Amino acid sequence: MRIPDDIAVLGVDNDETICRLSAPNLSSLNQNIEQGGYDVARLINRIIRDPEAEREDVMVWPTHIVTRQSTDIYANNNPHIAEVLKYIHENISQKISVDDLVSLVPLSRRLLETRFKRSMGTSIYDYIIQVRIEKMTQLLSEGMSVSEAAVELGFSDIKNVSRSFKQLKGITPSEYRQQVIQGKF
Repeated sequence: MRIPDDIAVLGVDNDETICRLSAPNLSSLNQNIEQGGYDVARLINRIIRDPEAEREDVMVWPTHIVTRQSTDIYANNNPHIAEVLKYIHENISQKISVDDLVSLVPLSRRLLETRFKRSMGTSIYDYIIQVRIEKMTQLLSEGMSVSEAAVELGFSDIKNVSRSFKQLKGITPSEYRQQVIQGKF
C-alpha cells in the first residue's frame, strides 16, 4: 500500500526523531505530557502520604495531531481541489477569499465551488472556517490565549470567532482552553 495515497498512518507520542526518520514523515498525536507529569506527581505524593491510598491509572490525553506526510491532508483525486486545499492550509493565518483560490486554478468560480462542495462535502468558506477553528484548538492547546490565537489566525472579531468555535466544537474557545489546562482535552 502507498502512504498516504492508499492508507494514512498516524503515530503516537510525536517523537520528532522517529517521525522525521520515517519515509514518508510520520504524522503523530501530540499528548499533554506536562499535565500527565503533574498528575503522576500528585498520585505519588498521595501514595507517600498514605500507603493504603487507592492506586489509579494516569491518563495522558492527546491535544492535537501534528500533520506530516503520512496523513497528507491535500490528497484528493482532483488536482485543482488538492491545490486549493494546500493553499488554504499553508495560508490559514491570512485572509483567504474564494477569489484568491479561483486565481490558483483554471476553473470558474462556480465550477470550483461546485467541485469543492462535491469533493469535500462543504462550501469553500465553511471549510476555511473549519480549518481556522481546528488550528485555533491547536494554538489554545499549546498555551496561547484566545485573543492571541485569534490574532495569529487573522480573525478580526472575537465574537465571531467564539460563535464559530462554539458552533463547531460545542463550547467557547475560553471553555476549551480551560478544559485543556485542567487536562480534560
